[in-house]
Amino acid sequence: MEFSDKYCFFIFKPLNIICIMGHILKPRQISVFKNSHTPTDYGPNHAYEVLNATGTANIILICEHASNYIPPEYHNLGLDMDFLDKHIAWDIGMAQLTRQLSARLNAPAIMARFSRLLIDPNREEDHKTLIPTVSDNITIPKNQTLSHKEINRRKDRFYHAFHDRTEILVKDKIQSGKVPLICGIHSFTPHMKGQHRPWQAGMLWNKDPRLAMALIHHLTARGYNVGDNQPYSGRDLFFTMNRHGYDHGAPHVTIEIRQDEVSSQGGIDLWTDILNDDLTKIAQDEQLRTFKKY
Repeated sequence: MEFSDKYCFFIFKPLNIICIMGHILKPRQISVFKNSHTPTDYGPNHAYEVLNATGTANIILICEHASNYIPPEYHNLGLDMDFLDKHIAWDIGMAQLTRQLSARLNAPAIMARFSRLLIDPNREEDHKTLIPTVSDNITIPKNQTLSHKEINRRKDRFYHAFHDRTEILVKDKIQSGKVPLICGIHSFTPHMKGQHRPWQAGMLWNKDPRLAMALIHHLTARGYNVGDNQPYSGRDLFFTMNRHGYDHGAPHVTIEIRQDEVSSQGGIDLWTDILNDDLTKIAQDEQLRTFKKY
């Protein structure tokens, strides 16, 4: 038996299985829950993980799609385990990037500890894809014809728990006298529906362009191809940023990084360095140190 000090799980050799929180899982399903020497806020039903809650930076990181974990009672939603490796289940690479960036910036961060296939935190409560029945042409068997009771159960257990704790992080930062920069951390696939996506990163925004434009400026100066509301638009799917950023008048952006940019530890380290440097500079901009609703 091997115990990893990097991740809080046990690996039983040669069976190559993992035991975490009392459940037996394959290694691929649980790669984001890092061991810590300090108390960790996992929330009710382990719906989220808060990192560096008292971090002093005027930045908050939110990673809604950090995990591909589905509790055992949901039986992988009827999917083969291989599908839980794919982008439909989570934003690959973003949990580790969020951890590293939170530490480097000394910034609070929150990560969901459940798969977006169970319920998607970045959707309005009444959105048709809140609990997806199909994702990238893959049918999700156990999300078909759900009862209102089950939908509400998932909302209460995961969705509301995540957003309620996120709102506490934001309000705590505001009450400390700071204007927080709210940053959603996401990744996207290099191809979608047969089309190549040329952007190495994308900045999504809805009404408030401040933080997105600042990041586009810095990343473009580095030579990166950066999408302005590409590969998605903040005018379409922007619930988390609208609720926790726009509603407070705080600068906010969803940062999308193409998955082949962060498919290795070296790539994650590089983007940690880049975002740490650029966000540190941007956080000093007086135009971004004021609350403003557009």
